[in-house]
Amino acid sequence: MREHNDLAAMTARSDRFVTITIPTPSNLDNSQSRFGVEWRNARRELEDLWTEDELAPLDNVIDGLRHDVGAALVIVASRSGSTFVEAFDEPVTKTTVSEGALPRWATVIEGRQRVIAHVVVEADRAGADLTAFDGGTVLEAESVDGETLHIHRGHPGGWSQKRFQQRAENTWQANARLVSESVSELARRVDAQLIAISGDVRAQTLVIESLPADLVDRAIKIEAGSPEGIADEVVRALSSIVAERVVAAADRVRSGLTAGVASTDADAIMEALGQGRVETLLVHDDGSDGSRDQDGAAGETRLVDRAIVAAFETDAEILVVPKLALLDGPLAALMRW
Repeated sequence: MREHNDLAAMTARSDRFVTITIPTPSNLDNSQSRFGVEWRNARRELEDLWTEDELAPLDNVIDGLRHDVGAALVIVASRSGSTFVEAFDEPVTKTTVSEGALPRWATVIEGRQRVIAHVVVEADRAGADLTAFDGGTVLEAESVDGETLHIHRGHPGGWSQKRFQQRAENTWQANARLVSESVSELARRVDAQLIAISGDVRAQTLVIESLPADLVDRAIKIEAGSPEGIADEVVRALSSIVAERVVAAADRVRSGLTAGVASTDADAIMEALGQGRVETLLVHDDGSDGSRDQDGAAGETRLVDRAIVAAFETDAEILVVPKLALLDGPLAALMRW
């Protein structure tokens, strides 16, 4: 798929690769030195497979990396000297090293599908602070400042009390409209799939009520008040979006099996990939070396890796999924025809 053009290009550069996944926690005093130890251990596994000259470009890349670029790093190096590095917010439990004729892209693809553009709004009755994220990366940030002259209802008493209260309510609503307009513009610019609104409870309600119909379903209220609590709730909401996508894809496969436009048979899926008939490829990668085939000079390749590369070549969508009951093996596919 076009979103993985860089992975496809990297795959085409060589006939031998190493894929390394390294945890990079930054909350430890000795994080950088631990990163160095993890790399040295990984390198030792490669010394019997690659020459020092072949490992030298990878050494240079590793020397320039820091442990705190993310919770984990995936590094793919080709024997021809090209190197790919991607950082992820999701942690991994241990360092893994795999060498073979194809890179192991499933971890990278799964990490990318968890990167969902979203907007976090910290609202009060006078305005809001807006921040757009793509995963853990800040894309844009802005503030909206509304009217404050009549922001409090007050208690003047007598005949004027209702008038003062209505004026305050009108001010809140006008400010909420200003905020929702800015939220809408920002959400559309970054293609946000989630709009998380924290802060004053009344302001939250007014902002959501002012959002246009095509965005209101993406908005949720955040109950937490602290930055840490807001972050935790947003992460849970984003995880739910990923889970919903997996469930929806599984349901489509299940319906497609009945209609004859889906398959869980590996041989049939590989044939369909070769013919360009696969619309969406579902992949479950347990990290094992199973499902290998011999492919001549290129050596052994795993079924999962061959399917992913074939999907690159035919612009099929790729979705990495947990082990699903409907899977007979590591693959499922929805067909274009």
